[in-house]
Amino acid sequence: MADLFNTFFTSLIAGGCAGCAVDLVLFPLDAIKTRLMANATAKLELSKIYKGLSMAMAASFPCAATFWASYCSMKWILENYASPSSPTMLHFLSAIFGSACTACVRNPFEVVKSLMQVGAYKSVQSASQGILKTKGPSGFYVGLLSLIYREIPFDAMQMIIYEYLKGSDYGGSELSLYRHLINGAVAGGFSAFVTTPIDVAKVRIQTDKGEGKYRSFLQTIKLIYKTEGLPALWSSWKIRVIYITVGGMMFFGTYEAVKAEMAIQV
Repeated sequence: MADLFNTFFTSLIAGGCAGCAVDLVLFPLDAIKTRLMANATAKLELSKIYKGLSMAMAASFPCAATFWASYCSMKWILENYASPSSPTMLHFLSAIFGSACTACVRNPFEVVKSLMQVGAYKSVQSASQGILKTKGPSGFYVGLLSLIYREIPFDAMQMIIYEYLKGSDYGGSELSLYRHLINGAVAGGFSAFVTTPIDVAKVRIQTDKGEGKYRSFLQTIKLIYKTEGLPALWSSWKIRVIYITVGGMMFFGTYEAVKAEMAIQV
């Protein structure tokens, strides 16, 4: 059990640092992407490009830490007690578990951040109060299923690609930091493009402002397709791909660098 605790603790710290690095640097791109997906009409002022950053940063460490800790812990448990049929199945099951755990932590932050980015509220406090007033505590979990629907395929695809390129579970050897950066970019960019429609649906549901126009994941997908056409489901895909390609480099690169440094210190 000592090995499991060490795996959990190391991945928790390294993962949290990776999440903070990504969100701090790439927040402006995320703000633009969210507004495009939500069809926000108000002009985005440069001075407000970092609106919602405090909420994003507050979520960065716990969300990324939760994912890596749950992913790596489940991977350790499966390797030692379940013996999955293949490395791909190992990463797939671990990613599903990591995504589900992370979604429960991330969703309240996502709801507040998205509403601030589209101009519905001016502060975290007003957004939180507005959500409680219009929807109650459950309002913080609006779009949770959509988030899970997005995160599971995205995380599973990204982790399988990354782990395959990394090679350590497929008979290869550990790579340099430079290779981790490239592999993270490839895994993130490809997964981002494929799952863009899911992200569009999630943003629409979370920024509905209590109007009830977007009620569920499948209903939202159908409504967008019917009223706006297929291209709307891939709105802002270029920004999303750029964001997650660069984010993938930072996310995996920072994680591997911090993990390696912690191993040296120990």
